[in-house]
Amino acid sequence: MEEANPRETKIPSVMRFLPAVFAVGNEYQIMIPVKEPTIMWIQVGTDTYYDESNGILRSDTDLHKITVPMSALDTAGEYTVCWKKMIERKPYFPLSETEERATFAFTPLRGELVRAYMIADAHGHFEKALGAAKLFIEQQGGIDLLILNGDVVNHSGKLEYFDIYYQLSQEITGGSVPVIVSRGNHDLRGVYAEKLALYTPGENGNSYFSFRLGDLWGLVLDCGEDKNDDHPEYGGTICCHAFRERETAYLDAIIENAKHEYNAPGVEHKIIVSHVPFTEIPESPFDIEQDIYKEWVERLNDDIQPDVMLCGHVHEMYVTNKGEEKDAYGAEFPVVVGSKLHEDNENEANTYFAGCGIVIENEEIRIFFNDSEKVLQEIKLS
Repeated sequence: MEEANPRETKIPSVMRFLPAVFAVGNEYQIMIPVKEPTIMWIQVGTDTYYDESNGILRSDTDLHKITVPMSALDTAGEYTVCWKKMIERKPYFPLSETEERATFAFTPLRGELVRAYMIADAHGHFEKALGAAKLFIEQQGGIDLLILNGDVVNHSGKLEYFDIYYQLSQEITGGSVPVIVSRGNHDLRGVYAEKLALYTPGENGNSYFSFRLGDLWGLVLDCGEDKNDDHPEYGGTICCHAFRERETAYLDAIIENAKHEYNAPGVEHKIIVSHVPFTEIPESPFDIEQDIYKEWVERLNDDIQPDVMLCGHVHEMYVTNKGEEKDAYGAEFPVVVGSKLHEDNENEANTYFAGCGIVIENEEIRIFFNDSEKVLQEIKLS
């Protein structure tokens, strides 16, 4: 028998890319780039969720963002995107085309197996990053979570650079599994950096947030830039110190609300996602905010006690445990730095990228460093 609402596998003509289902808090922020003015809403089961501004359906946008409760979408296992193209949005009797819709399957994180892939430091090299992710997916038989952990774009100097978030989500998830996005330091550079929050998920406009997916709880932390605010490279356009102080207050609030966050019923695994491995002290001028980062590590050690922290930034691949050379503050959790990039700007074929797969099964966490051709290293975390 044919389904009444068959699930989509192709891109509807109004969309530039398939929907991306971003996880933030206890909600999914479903974001959909479009080619022309439309009004848009999503149906999950019998409930409807709108892209609206104080009761007004938005049409003057190239990206729709619709928030859906995780519990609703997890239960339904699918969502239907509905839209009308606007002909003319007159003050009275505006004109639109007939309603169109497309239904997409969705698979939430459930059970004792999580297969996640992390892409960091792709710096716009879409095909290279996609190739590494595909190898992991083929070897693991699927993917349950995509993590885009900073510097996925080369910089924010052009608005179209943000497309890579949606390109990677489309090709890796098809809009059918959750995606986590973390900001990297290069994302803060360029005229459109201040608009990144409009094109990526966040909580109340902030790029740091917690999330809960099945029995997995996570926290995205954002270090901002990697040098002091007054460094001449930034030309007086950065105020990340104050940003980090606000983030410290947010971390305190998470700890105060532990019973609804990392100590909530059913939480079995806890991860930290941070582009910068702030557990290290790099050489000058990158050796910044040591007091703040020491505080963060202390809070993670004493209260949250994560299973692992996932990082990029340094274009290398390794795992650091407590007491080892790169452990500056006594982090009592393994820190996985999992991205490698060697660029050849004159010949893209010579550019090399490797990313990081994470498999959580029962009480075991395995890390896979791989490029598009082979697994470079497999590590079982202690």
